[in-house]
This record gives sequence, C-alpha cells and structure tokens, in this order.
Amino acid sequence: MSLFTFFSFVYGVLFLRLGAWPVFGFLVLDILLVYVAFRLNFRAGQQQENIRLAEDMFTITRISPNGASVVEEFQAYWARVRIAGGHLWVTSRGESSEIGNFLGEDEKEEVCNVLTAALATYRSGGIIQPSRPSTSIMS
Repeated sequence: MSLFTFFSFVYGVLFLRLGAWPVFGFLVLDILLVYVAFRLNFRAGQQQENIRLAEDMFTITRISPNGASVVEEFQAYWARVRIAGGHLWVTSRGESSEIGNFLGEDEKEEVCNVLTAALATYRSGGIIQPSRPSTSIMS
C-alpha cells in the first residue's frame, strides 16, 4: 500500500506540474478506494466457521468479523453432509444449514468427505481420529 501510494503521489505531482490537475484528484481517489478495498477484504478474512462433533452433537459456530457468534446444533446421529448445487449442506431431521460458503469446489468436496467419514465413524461407535485435510482452513 505504501509503494502504491508513493508512486501515485509521484505521478500525481507530475501531472499537477504539467497542468493536468484533475488527474491528481483521481489518483488520490484511487488510493482511497484501494485502501478501502484492502480493509474490507481483511475484515472479511476475519470470519470463522468452526465445526465440532462431540457429545452426540454436531455443532456449527459461526463467528462474524465483528466478533458476534451464532451457534447451530444438530443431533449427530441424524446429521448428513452433502453437496447440492455447488453448496455444502448439513441436514438433520428436516433442518439444513449451509457451511463453507467461502470454500472452493475442491475444498468443499474434501470437507464433505472428511465430515461424512467422521459421522460414519461416530454412528458405528468408533473413535474419531483427527484428520489433516490438505485445505488450510481446517485444522
């Protein structure tokens, strides 16, 4: 951002000295718009979605960039994970919730496979081993 500001300022001063003063104003506006875009992108990056399978509950905790959290709980035995229409859904007893709307298609497929395997292991009474999917958003 500093490098972008520096070059915009240098070119703005150059155009200002050549008499094209409106260009300087547009370059300042350009700097402000890029700054706002970076801030909004950074803020959106603070969003979190945590999924937990424990004590007979499949819990989804969504934490917004401002820190507010929303918790959704499903009975784990009846929970199913599926991909429909490019969206990743958790369904249980008629209730549905979309998860991972910020993921790419490959990551959604991988998360679906990991959660489906964990739910199958839970239903069979096995011990769920923590997995290490290749996606960086899961740990």
